[in-house]
Amino acid sequence: MAPHGDRKKGKKGPDRPGKPELRANRKEFKNHHKEDAIQEQPAALFNAADDGDFPRGGRSLLSRDEMAEARTEAEAEFDKEERTANNNKKKKRNANVSLGMDPGDDDLGTLFGSATTGKLPRFANRITLKNISPNMKLWGVVIEVNQKDIIVSLPGGMRGFVRTEEVSDIALHGNTKDNDGTLCAEVVHVGQLVPCMVLRVDDDKKEGKVNKRVWLSLRLSRMYKGLSLDAIQDGMVLTAQVKSVEDHGYILYFGVSTFTGFMPKADKETVKTESGQLIQCVVKAIDKPRSIIHLSSDEDLISKSIIKDLKGLSIDHLIPGMMMSARVHSVLENGIMLSFLTYFTGTADIFNLSNSFPSGNWKDDYSKNKKVNARILFVDPSTRAVGLTLNQHLLRLNVPPINVKVGEIYDKSRVLRMDKRAGLFLEIPSPTPSPGFVSIHDVSDKDVKNVEKKFREGSLTRVRVLGVRHLEGVALGTLKDSAFEGSVFTHADVKPGMVVRAKIVTVEPFGAIVQFSSGVKALCPLPHMSELDNVVKPPKKFKVGAELLFRVLGCKSKRITVTYKKSLVKSKLEVLASYADAKIGLVTHGWITKIEKHGCFVRFYNGVQGFVSRSEIGLEPGTEAESVYHVGQVVKCRIVSVIPTSRKLNVSFATSSNRAIQADTAKVGTIVSGVVERLTPGAVVVSVNGFSKGSILNEQLADYHGQVAQLKNLLKPGHEFSQLLVLDAEGQNLILSAKHSLINTANDIPSEISQMQAGAVVHGYICNIIEAGCFVRFLGPLTGFSPKDKAVDRPIEKLSDAFCVGQSVRSHVLNVNAESARVKLSLQQSMCSSPDCSFIQGYFLLDKKIAALKYSGPSTSHDWMKSFGIGSLVKGEVGAVEEYGVILNFKDHPDVVGLIEHHQLGANTVKVGSSVIGLVVDFSDGVVNVSLKPELVDSVSKDGKKKKRHRAAVLDLELNEEVNAVVEIVKDSYVVLSVPEYNYAIGFAPLMDYNSQLLPHHNYDYGQRITVVVGSIPNSDPSGRLILLPKASAQDSGLSSSKRAKKKSDHKVGSLVEAEIIDIKPLELILKFGGNLHGRVHITEVLEEHCCENPFSNLRIGQKVQARIVAEHSGKSGRNLKWELSVKPSVLKGSEELSLLQAELDHYVNGIVRAYVVKVDKEWVWLTLSRDVMAHLFILDSSVEPSELKEFQQRYSVGQAVKGRVIGVNKEKKLLRLKALDNQCMLENVKEQSVSSIAEHTREGDIIGGCIQRILPGVGGLVIKIGPHLHGRVHYTEIVDSWVPEPLSEFHEGQFVKCKVLAVSRPSEGSVRVDLSLRSSIICANRDHSRLVDDSATCTPRFEKIDDLCPGTEVKGYVKNVNAKGCFVMLSRMVDARIILSNLSDEYVENPQKDFSVGMLVQGRVLSAEPISGKVEVSLRKSTGSKSQKSCDISYSDLHVGGIIDGQVKRVESYGLFVTIQSSELVGLCHISELSDEPVLDINSCFKAGDMVKAKILKIDVERHRVSLGLKKSYFDSDDERVPTDISHCPEMSGDLNMSFVLPEPEPRASVPPLQVSLDEYEGSDQESGQKGHATANGTESNVKKSDKRLKEKTRKRKQREIEISALEDRALQKDKPQTPDEFEKLVRSSPNSSFVWINYMAFLLDLADVEKARSVAERALRTINIREEEEKLNVWVAYFNLENEYGSPREDAVKKIFQRALQYCDPKKVHLALLGMYERTEQHELADELFDRMTKRFKTSCKIWLRRIHFSLSQQKDVEYIKSVVNRALLSLPQSKRIKFLSQTAILEFKCGVPEEGRSRFELILREYPKRTDLWSVYLDQEIRVGDTEIIRALFDRVTCLSLPPKKMKFLFKKYLRYEKSQGDEERIEHVKQKALEYVEILKA
Repeated sequence: MAPHGDRKKGKKGPDRPGKPELRANRKEFKNHHKEDAIQEQPAALFNAADDGDFPRGGRSLLSRDEMAEARTEAEAEFDKEERTANNNKKKKRNANVSLGMDPGDDDLGTLFGSATTGKLPRFANRITLKNISPNMKLWGVVIEVNQKDIIVSLPGGMRGFVRTEEVSDIALHGNTKDNDGTLCAEVVHVGQLVPCMVLRVDDDKKEGKVNKRVWLSLRLSRMYKGLSLDAIQDGMVLTAQVKSVEDHGYILYFGVSTFTGFMPKADKETVKTESGQLIQCVVKAIDKPRSIIHLSSDEDLISKSIIKDLKGLSIDHLIPGMMMSARVHSVLENGIMLSFLTYFTGTADIFNLSNSFPSGNWKDDYSKNKKVNARILFVDPSTRAVGLTLNQHLLRLNVPPINVKVGEIYDKSRVLRMDKRAGLFLEIPSPTPSPGFVSIHDVSDKDVKNVEKKFREGSLTRVRVLGVRHLEGVALGTLKDSAFEGSVFTHADVKPGMVVRAKIVTVEPFGAIVQFSSGVKALCPLPHMSELDNVVKPPKKFKVGAELLFRVLGCKSKRITVTYKKSLVKSKLEVLASYADAKIGLVTHGWITKIEKHGCFVRFYNGVQGFVSRSEIGLEPGTEAESVYHVGQVVKCRIVSVIPTSRKLNVSFATSSNRAIQADTAKVGTIVSGVVERLTPGAVVVSVNGFSKGSILNEQLADYHGQVAQLKNLLKPGHEFSQLLVLDAEGQNLILSAKHSLINTANDIPSEISQMQAGAVVHGYICNIIEAGCFVRFLGPLTGFSPKDKAVDRPIEKLSDAFCVGQSVRSHVLNVNAESARVKLSLQQSMCSSPDCSFIQGYFLLDKKIAALKYSGPSTSHDWMKSFGIGSLVKGEVGAVEEYGVILNFKDHPDVVGLIEHHQLGANTVKVGSSVIGLVVDFSDGVVNVSLKPELVDSVSKDGKKKKRHRAAVLDLELNEEVNAVVEIVKDSYVVLSVPEYNYAIGFAPLMDYNSQLLPHHNYDYGQRITVVVGSIPNSDPSGRLILLPKASAQDSGLSSSKRAKKKSDHKVGSLVEAEIIDIKPLELILKFGGNLHGRVHITEVLEEHCCENPFSNLRIGQKVQARIVAEHSGKSGRNLKWELSVKPSVLKGSEELSLLQAELDHYVNGIVRAYVVKVDKEWVWLTLSRDVMAHLFILDSSVEPSELKEFQQRYSVGQAVKGRVIGVNKEKKLLRLKALDNQCMLENVKEQSVSSIAEHTREGDIIGGCIQRILPGVGGLVIKIGPHLHGRVHYTEIVDSWVPEPLSEFHEGQFVKCKVLAVSRPSEGSVRVDLSLRSSIICANRDHSRLVDDSATCTPRFEKIDDLCPGTEVKGYVKNVNAKGCFVMLSRMVDARIILSNLSDEYVENPQKDFSVGMLVQGRVLSAEPISGKVEVSLRKSTGSKSQKSCDISYSDLHVGGIIDGQVKRVESYGLFVTIQSSELVGLCHISELSDEPVLDINSCFKAGDMVKAKILKIDVERHRVSLGLKKSYFDSDDERVPTDISHCPEMSGDLNMSFVLPEPEPRASVPPLQVSLDEYEGSDQESGQKGHATANGTESNVKKSDKRLKEKTRKRKQREIEISALEDRALQKDKPQTPDEFEKLVRSSPNSSFVWINYMAFLLDLADVEKARSVAERALRTINIREEEEKLNVWVAYFNLENEYGSPREDAVKKIFQRALQYCDPKKVHLALLGMYERTEQHELADELFDRMTKRFKTSCKIWLRRIHFSLSQQKDVEYIKSVVNRALLSLPQSKRIKFLSQTAILEFKCGVPEEGRSRFELILREYPKRTDLWSVYLDQEIRVGDTEIIRALFDRVTCLSLPPKKMKFLFKKYLRYEKSQGDEERIEHVKQKALEYVEILKA
């Protein structure tokens, strides 16, 4: 059947979907076939139409049976395919299991995106090494920054690597090679989140395994490829690179050239942003015309910015790290699917959900269509797969914290969820619980069945951390038992010195790679594979797979090295692994790493290295360390010394510290003799003085290195060295030298650095040569260094070509640094040439010695040297004629060989066997040089003596004489010369010097004539030869010209000469005269002394001048003579025969002189007054101004003229001490008098400069240095003018000050005491007397004499000493005062030491001053004066019967009260019967000592001095109509008595701040005083009710006056302050609801220091005031706050208790505001901040609270970011109706107290939303007008007048604009505003 067949084909024809789709879409598969059948129907229909057979009603062409058959056939085929697919999956799963793969890897590793078919996936996308591909964009965190790469942690725990060239698009600093190592660190930092792109994935094959390495790129050009400006939107977060840093912000680069970014600088940047950094920023605005994006780096804004949907947004625009809003689409098996940005979908796996601890029911948290925020984790453009993360830390752009350590074991880890496909999810109990994950493969070493049963949710297990997923914040662990075994699991477990067993993995030529049981690998280097020396290849034991025992050498980073040396592995000595562990005397094992001549280096564990000096090696004399030890050898060492900070360690091979010390050991620098014992390859061992051993190194045998081998070959045991120099001592072994140069100058060679002086030239020898220079050793360990540029005159590539180790050198000391023990030298021949012939003399002496040793055998005659003397005639037989000359044999001396060079034959012809007679010209190295030249042979007579003809003899030669010579023979180190002028005398000239032995020397030819200078003649020379020096060398050595030139000179002292200036130096002129003579003119020999101009200003090089020779000056020994000349006019006028004597030191003290600067040190200026007289100026004598003293060295330069006064003369040293004359030193103070002591030049009244040497503790004052050895003292009261609490706060040690000398005294013989003052008022008084008047108001005088003090004088001072009885106060440097305990304060002082500390500033008045005894009494009490004053204020005559007085209870007795009358010492008695109108049963319960009472005088007995008083209430009620006659109101006394009770002017009650008092703390308490006072008041009321008949008669009048008294209550308080508690009791009874009265009552009690009673009054007030009077009660609560704030103990707790009580009775908001106001007034900012936190949480909808907080923050100068955070919190909390008000008020506060720019931004933000709010515009304009920036104001007016507002509002704005311009007075602008208004009206009409 065709239809059936068609259907069957259609079922097989289409491509079937993949296997994962078959099972999931079975119904879809069947429907698919139905659709195919439907699609095939049209063809059948057309066929049916042709046949005329068309079924109706949509009936199928198939019958029912056919349909059933087709369905059965299709289902059977589907079942067959499904079974086949299941079988294939099982096979593949089994294969994967056998390979160790996860069965679900295929499903989990498949990436899918939005382009897939409509079916839902089972698993969320995750990135693995299998599916990662190039061009994939990932989000990662930087975990390591190296020099050449960056390591990034990627999603899923993978690692990626970024090479240096892929880090940045911008070339930083030119991208030079020098900064390649720092490029990575300049771009990113560890812990930074970065987007990156995959470049490639390489296979890294190691150890048979294939690992993949992911290479990434951070270049923004790759990340943002194709990004255009149109795709950028406000609020988008972008990653940018800082291109440059500008003044106001940063230029940013995004990898594209079409646009750039600008980010302004924040006010306070927490992290410094530098060029090249990768940063994240958020788009604030887009300037499309200029293609500039304005961005912000606000972290809070960046973390909250969400990308919005935008047309044209493609997957290429999705960048990892972007945050967007998403909806849950569906829940998958291992994550969720999300939809975002309309048409994008992505997945988040279980590791990237919002809850880091997923439980079994985690799917319940993600219902469909739930809104969440998510960030992009990765994007794969090829598959359009997008990975997302909901991690809360990543949403806030923070890297999830890692609270676990890799390798640590955590026992009680809780199982959160078990996934049999993936693994276990754990909660690891670190300090902060951390999420963990264990893969299913790491659950156990064996296959575990029923994993779900073994690890149930909530069960505890033991886990070991393997690693960390940094991006997800998840720790990876293992539960395998093998992981818990062994001591080493990770690199962190490896410790230096530990012994471990490891398996050999690979063996390489450089060593073996070994692996511990935990998998950690280490390297065993080739030298550490065996104990043997020079291990060439690995031993046979090292085979792959073998397990051996090793010891860990070191572990740095993750590189571990081990050793197999048995001595180290089996060592039981203590391990030395750090310099801190090194202790002197510790014995441990180490191994030698390097052997030098001066010692060897030993390495210990973990890189610790020590040095063993040659003396500590224990070598025999002459033995080298290399012959005993070898590199790599294990040695036992003892620590000798250690400096851990500088990592220096000295060790010894001698494990015992006991040494035998020889008492008679020769000292370093001494000359000893020695006998050769034996010879070694490197030295000669000698016996010194018969008991000490010494060694002469080969290089110490001779100065000339060519003679070393000759002498060494001839030495034999028993040979005696008569002179040896001890260079150093290595233990018992002496290091000796046989060098002629060192022995001759032994006394001049330094052995300590203190003996080194700059400019000196000393002998030494080279001990080491490095690339940077040479080290020169002297005696002992003293060594100097010569840099490469100072070693030779001409540049040389290698110093080893110019010098050799051991070479004798002359070194010029350039500088000496004693602190660092460093000496800088110069070895240049031009500076270090020999001044004499010592080098060539030593050469010939040693040559003579070598010859003596060589020919000292028995067969050799002893007179051979006489026979072959230089210049003698010898006869010999020609033995042979060779190319180099004729060989002669001598019959009498067969061992000696003669040589006649061809050019020495003259005209003679010789044959073999013939006899010749010649002249001996040289004898060296066993060869006699003979000459047959006739002129030489004829110069000697036949008897062997020189002929004396017309020529002078050789004996006529004089030293330093210049002669002409002829070159006869050229040797290696010298030339043989003949001097024709002196009978052809034979001489020798050196070709080299000490420092130039290896340098190229001058070449001479035979017969060449040269000019030489006689250096040594045969009679005086030890070698018996005539030594000649070439002229150039002679000039360098300082030798003079010839004798004839000296004789021809006719210049002498006093001669006038014509000279030419050839050089001008700072202190002298160099002149040339008389042909080739040179001289100098000192700077003081140019002008006369009275001239003030620069002496050299009118002179120039080449100028001809006339000069007179005034002296003959000799410089360094051996140099040419120099003449001292003068060009002074007065000297030039003198006679020719003037003979100037040396200048006498005729300068006198206090004389004025002029000198010139020679040198400037740190504290001294050295000057010259003449050629022979020097002077020096101390730093403090140069000026009195601190600013000039600070720049002391900059003020003086060499050659500068200085005018000074002589204050000291040292005639022996010809040295003067000066004091500079400047504007501070007036000439009228200079007196010509002879003073012996320099200290006496410091006189009283002088203004001098000083330096603070020491700040004395307490009130000791300052010690000021005013001279090199003179100090002065500044009294504590003489430091500053005003009386300040801490006068020393602005001074520090080393500070320069200007001071005045107050007094100079000599307390004892030899000591000087100088009193100084730093007070500017008295310093300036000397210079400007008028300033005393001007500054008198600010300068407080000091009382220098007691006579200046009188009782009552107000004084200030500093506490000097405190004890239990009082204290002493310094009023000035001369006057101290005493304050007894009772006068310290008006209140009781319990502990004076606590309340009055030393140095405290106090103010009081004088009670008494006794000039005779010198005692001064002072009181600090604020009340009236002393008792003597009080007693004379009021007397009995001032009292009258019936008068009303105030008094204080002095004593309570059973019969009555003794009352002290106020303002006097008079005491009255109130009998018990006069206390009250009713009988008093218990007097002690009603009164106590100290109570203030009002009494009436009943009786006065003047004779007996008694006063009777009465306290009955009836006494006072009868006198209510008149004012009480208080004696304190007498006109003559009221001013003094009421001084402390003056009240301010009356104010409204609401404006009076409650209880703002400041009193000293009072520790006494009387808890019952309030209750007693209340009881007394009640008792008084009852007494009033029960008054007698007389009182009842006046009741009516009292009631009438009640209203009048109540109305005048405020006036009574303000003008007539109540003086007693009774008066306040009366007031509070009359006005019980008045908080004003109650608060004043409390203040009155606090004045009496009765804190407890004040508290009780506050409690009474709170109980008494009506509950409806909320404001009155609140005032009392606030006063209570202030009271406890001042006197509470502890203060904070006391205030909090009252605060909690107040909250129960008053409006909480008002109470909070009241407490806040108190905190702000008392500047308790921390408490106010805490209170603000509570208030903003409790009253978060209150706009007032938020504004108060912002105002407080601005007043505390909080940063802008903090203010923004507060504003953002407020906007989230306030209702919508209050936000406009809040923002506008905040902006106003910003304008007033903060940054106006922030206020502008807030107004702009409001007006952007509400542009038609005229009130906001008006406020905005007012604030700008207040700031006053005209341009901004006018721009704002122009903006607002361009708005389309109603005419009424526009009229208001135009009027405001016009008023502003009128205030500015600019007519042009006024017309502009009017014109603009007219334009608006015209537009409105139109």
